[in-house]
Amino acid sequence: MTVITKLQCRGFKSFAKKTEVLFLPGFNCVIGANGNGKSNIVDAICFVLGKSSAKGLRAEKSANLIYNGGKKGSAAKEAEVSIFFDNSKKSFPTDEKEVKVSRLVKKNGSSIYKINDKKMTRQQVVDTLRTARIDPDGHNIVLQGDIVHFMSMRSTERREMIEDIAGISVFEEKKQKAMGELGRVQDRLNEADIILTEREKTLKDLKKDRDQALQFKDLEKNIERNKATHVHLRFKDKNEKLGFVEKKFNELEGEIKKIQIEIDGLKQEIQNKKKDIETINIELSEKGDKRQRELAKEIEILKTAFIKDTSRKDVIDNELKKLKERKGSLGNSLKELENKIKELKTKQTKLIRANEELSIKEQGLQKRITTYKEKHGLLDKDDISTRIEELDQRMELKQRQLSDAEEEKLTFIRKRDKLEYEIESIDNQIEKIRQLKKEDQEKFAKMKNNREEFKKITRRLSDCLNESSVYSAQLSSARSKLMDNQEEFAKLRTKSIGIREASAGDFAIKKITSMGISGVYGTVGELGQVSGKYAQALEVSAGPRMKSVVVSSDQVAAKCIQVLKENKSGIVTFLPLNKIRERKINPDERNLASAPGVHGLAIDLVNYDSKFATVFKYVFAGTLVVDNMAVARKLGVGRARMVTLDGDIVESSGAMIGGYRRRTSGLGFQQKEVTQGMGRIEKDIARLAETVDLLQNKKTKNEEDIIQLRERKAVFEAEIKAAEVKIGGTENAKELNDKKKELAEKGKEFSIQVKEIEGDIKAFGNDLISIKKSRHKEMDKLSKLTSVEVTQDLESFQQKRQKVKEQMIKNSSECNSLTDQVNLYQSEAEKTKLILKNNNKEFEAFSYELKGIVADIAGNKDILKIKESNQRKFYAEYRGLFNKRSKCEVFIQKKDGVLIRNEERIRAVEGKRNEESIKKAVLSGEVEGLEKEFELYKDVQLRRAISLPDLEVEIKDCERMLKTLGNVNLRALEIYEKVSEEYKALTDKFDTLKLEKEDVLKLMFEIESKKEESFMKTFNLLERNFEEIFSSLSTKGVAELVIENPESIFDAGVDIRVRLSGQKYLDIKGLSGGEKTLAALSFIFAIQEFEPSWFYLMDEVDAALDKKNSELLSKLIAKYANGSQYIVISHNDSVITEAETIYGVSMQEGISKIVSLKV
Repeated sequence: MTVITKLQCRGFKSFAKKTEVLFLPGFNCVIGANGNGKSNIVDAICFVLGKSSAKGLRAEKSANLIYNGGKKGSAAKEAEVSIFFDNSKKSFPTDEKEVKVSRLVKKNGSSIYKINDKKMTRQQVVDTLRTARIDPDGHNIVLQGDIVHFMSMRSTERREMIEDIAGISVFEEKKQKAMGELGRVQDRLNEADIILTEREKTLKDLKKDRDQALQFKDLEKNIERNKATHVHLRFKDKNEKLGFVEKKFNELEGEIKKIQIEIDGLKQEIQNKKKDIETINIELSEKGDKRQRELAKEIEILKTAFIKDTSRKDVIDNELKKLKERKGSLGNSLKELENKIKELKTKQTKLIRANEELSIKEQGLQKRITTYKEKHGLLDKDDISTRIEELDQRMELKQRQLSDAEEEKLTFIRKRDKLEYEIESIDNQIEKIRQLKKEDQEKFAKMKNNREEFKKITRRLSDCLNESSVYSAQLSSARSKLMDNQEEFAKLRTKSIGIREASAGDFAIKKITSMGISGVYGTVGELGQVSGKYAQALEVSAGPRMKSVVVSSDQVAAKCIQVLKENKSGIVTFLPLNKIRERKINPDERNLASAPGVHGLAIDLVNYDSKFATVFKYVFAGTLVVDNMAVARKLGVGRARMVTLDGDIVESSGAMIGGYRRRTSGLGFQQKEVTQGMGRIEKDIARLAETVDLLQNKKTKNEEDIIQLRERKAVFEAEIKAAEVKIGGTENAKELNDKKKELAEKGKEFSIQVKEIEGDIKAFGNDLISIKKSRHKEMDKLSKLTSVEVTQDLESFQQKRQKVKEQMIKNSSECNSLTDQVNLYQSEAEKTKLILKNNNKEFEAFSYELKGIVADIAGNKDILKIKESNQRKFYAEYRGLFNKRSKCEVFIQKKDGVLIRNEERIRAVEGKRNEESIKKAVLSGEVEGLEKEFELYKDVQLRRAISLPDLEVEIKDCERMLKTLGNVNLRALEIYEKVSEEYKALTDKFDTLKLEKEDVLKLMFEIESKKEESFMKTFNLLERNFEEIFSSLSTKGVAELVIENPESIFDAGVDIRVRLSGQKYLDIKGLSGGEKTLAALSFIFAIQEFEPSWFYLMDEVDAALDKKNSELLSKLIAKYANGSQYIVISHNDSVITEAETIYGVSMQEGISKIVSLKV
């Protein structure tokens, strides 16, 4: 049994000091005089159990629960109450045998809750108490006024209380939830019904479109089948032609090999004879003397000089010819420019004259308009309106001038007042300095010198600090730029490494490139360099070929393949330079390269070494790089192979490949921006690092100067302050006098300006009054005139005048344009004259140089003849060796002739082979294109026994039928199917929702039935308890609980009816005070009987009972106290007599005390 074992109070209401009450199981009674604090015990218990409202504890606010000090004592700072519960039955979720629940309230009204001295929130305390079946608002606690409440309770309140006891709120929640669900189901039913109606109409509307779309699909299917057969037949035809071309190509290859063997043999023979000539030359060199070698060298030098001079002469002759031509051309240009200037000036003169004529015409029209207005009385009104508008503008201007003048006047007055204050202050300082000079002249002079030095140091320190700021800013900027460059360099380096690693990412490629095999140059991606803008397009265009390895010959390729086989390293595509054949670019592709939206041929957008030209032409051939797919379609799908900047491809066969592609820039070709950027940034980093070092050194030196200057400044400042303290004053008398004069002059200027402004203000005011009067007169005139309609003639005159003015503006604009053109042509003429002048200077310089070169050629020619004559004499001495060498040279010449003829033969055969190779490449491309095109139709059934012309006719017929169908809504098939499915799903959903609605209604009926059943079960038990308890408390009557409307329980209330001594049943309102109390107590005990508690708390519930009824009540409590704890506050002797433990409460000086007595 969880009972209260102890109550501790400190500072709570009248319990100023720590008070402890030990409660026992059974019947406990608290007695005492009124006002001694009996009910404060009940309040203390309710306070701990979590009553949140201070009014429920008989206080206006929580702070009033704290002991207020009475009449003489001091008030407590806080109030604390603790209740100790017996936990031997483990009702609380703790192993402690006793549970202490405490609550402390501060003067600011805040509360602190504790369980076993551990801080908790109120909710945590309430939740813990509920686990032990203790509720602060439960019916086991009956306070003063509760009996009155129960007596005056309305019947509906009594029914709601029974509902709460019966736990019907659960059913009510379920019912509300079910009603909400019913509403939602009904809404969904209404919505589904509307949608079903819409879908039925939509299906009817879509049926026609669907039938047409089905017909379209059938035609499309026939076209697709015919096109597939057409492509297949063309592929078969081209493949046969390709076989024939390949056969012829192989035959020509064999012939080339045969001729090449002959060429190799001739080259060997020629090489042998050349070796013989070298032997003879060595012999001649050994037998010849030093003079022969010198002679040969001199002749060689002369010949070289002769050739150079002759070549230079030709160049100069050509340049002189060009200069003459250019002179003539420039002369013609100058004449054209002068003629053009003359022509433009003539036009300009005509335009000026035309404008003069138009001006006269415009003036005439204006005069006619004025005359017309005078005739019809319109002129006066226009003049008045114009004058009023002019007067308004003048009035606004004068008002603005007046306001500005007044503001300016106030400004000068404030400045003058400030100057007067400064002059007065300076006078005081001068007087003070005069007095000080008399007293200590020497100290004053020293202080003056110190001030001068202090100013110099301060100025120098300020300069140094400014320089330090500049250096800091420059250093910060330089470091920031250096860090940015280093970061950018790191990014580019990472990107460059990523490119290299990605291009060599394949294990097999890594194997080949890492072995250092001679003749291996690298992958196509490594050898090409592209702009980042085109990286994506070119990488996609190159495709797998980008990872092909370029080698010098097929021999090297074979060697690499063998290495891969031996090491089981994978497969690599090799491109041998001596065998790879480039793909020719046809004229149509070349023409398309300059079309709008085309960036050019892919081959032209890649930078590479010229020796790899064949490789890159093989990789890219005639591929075009275009902006987007729209440009490709505009150029014509199938005209050429095209790739967009995003990487979508249009094949020459007509196939289109594209979609979303992840950006892979930096994982293919080397990018120019990366390489160039790294080089540029490296230079910038070196330059910035040097700048940072230089600035750092300057900053360090400057900071040392700042430290020294600050120390010197501090010394002088201290000396000056010390002198000022002794002498006083901070300014030189002369400086102060100069300053005073300067301020006085300024003050005079301000006074003069104020007077001038005041004159202006007066003038502006007078003008404003005058303008206002004039405006008032004009307004009076205007009000007297009546409005006149504008005639068509007047409109005609004004339109003509407007056209004349427009023409004048147009002529003026054209005239200005001509002036600009004349200036431009004159500038061009001046430039042309300057060029002619420079041209003449160049002509003179070349002529002078030519004269010198002609003289040199003539001189060298004579010397060369003499030297060659001497050489012939030398050769006569060694004729035998020369003859032998000559024979060798003749043999070489003959063999060279045969070699040349064979080389011509091989070139001719290679030409034929190249033609066949081109045919082969074209056919291969067409076959490959048709093969790729056929992939689109690989699942299409082909037609048999039909020719290409018949197929083409059928395709055209089907396409014509398609056109006759017009715009077909192909989505109608999908939409019709989708709508049909939706309609079926909606029908099913509608049926399901009907079933759900029935289920919800059924559930609501069941809930209502259970709710009534639960209520009646609780009511019957309470009624039985109520009748029994009332009978035990009253000796002369019976009572009962009555449902006011048994047909609809929850629409009415529950009434208490009492019958006393054979009388008829009375309502509780018709009973006396004591009888009402008995009825209320019976109802309370009935509830407590239904929901038993471990303890009960009652505060003066017997106040209205007579002695007899009090005895019956006390006996009833004593009976119930055998199984529960009762704490009852009472004055009644009958109650006190039945109690097992009595507690007396007394009060001294406003402080309550408690004494317990075991009976």
